[in-house]
Amino acid sequence: MALPSGLISRRALLRATLATAPLMLAPRWLRAECAATPAQTEGPFYMRGLQGIPVAAVLNDLTRVRGSSAEADGEPILVTGLVTDGDCRPIAGMQVEIWQACATGRYAHPSDSNPAALDPNFGYFGLAITDETGRYRFKTVKPGAYPVGSWVRPPHIHFRVEGRGLRRLTTQMYFAGDPHQTGDMVLRGLSKQERNRVVIEPRKLESAPAGVAAEYRFDLSVPAAGG
Repeated sequence: MALPSGLISRRALLRATLATAPLMLAPRWLRAECAATPAQTEGPFYMRGLQGIPVAAVLNDLTRVRGSSAEADGEPILVTGLVTDGDCRPIAGMQVEIWQACATGRYAHPSDSNPAALDPNFGYFGLAITDETGRYRFKTVKPGAYPVGSWVRPPHIHFRVEGRGLRRLTTQMYFAGDPHQTGDMVLRGLSKQERNRVVIEPRKLESAPAGVAAEYRFDLSVPAAGG
């Protein structure tokens, strides 16, 4: 039997509510998931422009250096991710740079006074361009921790992302479960929510390149230039 004009059944009301729920929730979800990745310091060991570090080539495998047949020491890993804008749209053609210490915790930078040994078979700096789906990929090794005065910096990888008229993003990625994170002055400068975005759990790989045990997916959201 038809309902009187102006009335609606409970079932119809439920259908209408469910249909509009995603529209009502989308703005809040977008704000949470697509906010800019927390920025962090570039640090003193940024390597681009140093003698011997190419700036034009795409260098996304740091485990081998040109002219050497040996692989870098340490635990080989994949670092992958998606670069998006503030509306969660993937961005192709973005330049993603990484730089890090080798497995002993030493940077190949003249300002690094750490007495740990350098690894002549490690690349230290990488550069990739996001593909048509906004994705990047690096093969590297898990970096070592290193002392900074009375405290220790946990293993981390520096990132710099730029291009497409967006604001440059500089940040760092950390490895979940490392005990040095609680005392790290740089990481402690972030809120708990921000730390959750830059401390990454490993993902097991079903079909991994030879010798690679885990993948760390670090998605990056880049703010607009005027944002």
